[in-house]
Amino acid sequence: MKKSISTVLLIMGLFVAAQSFGQELTWYTWEDGYKLAKKDNKIMLIDAYTEWCGWCKVMDKKTYTDSTIIALIEENFVPIKLNPEVEATYEYLKTDYTGPQLIKFLSDSKFTGYPSTFFVFTKSDDKYMEVGYKDVTVFKTILEKYIQLN
Repeated sequence: MKKSISTVLLIMGLFVAAQSFGQELTWYTWEDGYKLAKKDNKIMLIDAYTEWCGWCKVMDKKTYTDSTIIALIEENFVPIKLNPEVEATYEYLKTDYTGPQLIKFLSDSKFTGYPSTFFVFTKSDDKYMEVGYKDVTVFKTILEKYIQLN
């Protein structure tokens, strides 16, 4: 009897731990995210990254896995992953762009490096850029700033 109670408690503990650690942000492609943001009138949060960018990987691992960050993004934004080094065409405002062209447009030709996070407001098409790695505390403040602007 003692052994079965211990087993049940262990399984319950693992289940709770898996739920709290298993929370992940759902990322969209440009095409799906843009349509969803327009439909739901949400801000597009565009994570511009590359495969070789070390700080991009750190931001993915530390910032984008934080439960507070995930909750803020899911409620107010449509998160989109964009690797401009992948050969593709992205339609925005009835214009087709390559990845580098889209980054140039979103940054008003002021792009300086990866990771960069763009915030695009679907109502007004206003766009903002935040450059570099952001830890949870800094990124939370940034998200709250853009939520207030919406």
